[in-house]
Amino acid sequence: MKTIVDWLVPRAHAAINFNFLTPVQNSENNVSTIANNVINFVLIIAGIMAIVYLIYSGILYITAAGNPDAAKKGQQGVINAIIGIVIIVLAYFIARSIAGIGKGMV
Repeated sequence: MKTIVDWLVPRAHAAINFNFLTPVQNSENNVSTIANNVINFVLIIAGIMAIVYLIYSGILYITAAGNPDAAKKGQQGVINAIIGIVIIVLAYFIARSIAGIGKGMV
């Protein structure tokens, strides 16, 4: 008798589509593709962390309740988070422009 697990496992496995052991079709762009994926992943994680820090600092600033030390800490955190987001966006555009220049050289 088949259970729901026996029915779901092959379908879940097919949906994931494991292609780790198949040979790479286009080996010229393999290194650049991996580098682009790593850069995108790192920048996305950094962006998420900066937005979480911005939200945390904003809440800290709002809930300072007249405490000047907590308000200053929250305000400085908001400023630092915004600077971080600007740096992350600039890093993204610099990485894209370098990747574009590199594609023209191949």
